[in-house]
Amino acid sequence: MKSNSLAQTLELVGLAAILLSLTFVVLELRANNVQARGQAFQTLGIATAEWHQGFDDRMNRLFDQAGDVDLIKQWSYSDWLAVERIVRSDVRLLETALLQVHEGLLDESALGQLGFGYFENWLSIPAVACIWPRISEGFGRVGPLVISRMETGTRPDQRVTCPVDLGALRKESYGGLQREAGE
Repeated sequence: MKSNSLAQTLELVGLAAILLSLTFVVLELRANNVQARGQAFQTLGIATAEWHQGFDDRMNRLFDQAGDVDLIKQWSYSDWLAVERIVRSDVRLLETALLQVHEGLLDESALGQLGFGYFENWLSIPAVACIWPRISEGFGRVGPLVISRMETGTRPDQRVTCPVDLGALRKESYGGLQREAGE
């Protein structure tokens, strides 16, 4: 009998040790998850701040004009390329944030806290409407999370069409010396 009770006691101690180990693992996983979320939030915050630091007077002027059809028709091809680079990098920051929300590292509310709420109605801005096809299609395009967010974030009746022929502006800018892709 004594050996039976000793075996049962050892089994109970072993079971308690396993439960304690599992509890420790769960607590460690939770702590690591909190740390990963904090790191994701901090990294995106730093990247967003650095993105804003990259703005100069020219970029501020161009973004102030982005919604005015008459003004964007006066932009040089160089202006369009500068705006495209900034918009593309901003959309890539959004894509990173959306992927982290999708993977559960960040809550959806983090998008607003990090300043990504302004992507609503972006396709109602004439300059963005011109650049969007270059960002959403073909080589180097953004992923489906961003495309969905941008396209559902602007109601169809609020979308505008691009009032500028960027292909013609490119040819004019380069004096017709450069060939378009696919020609």
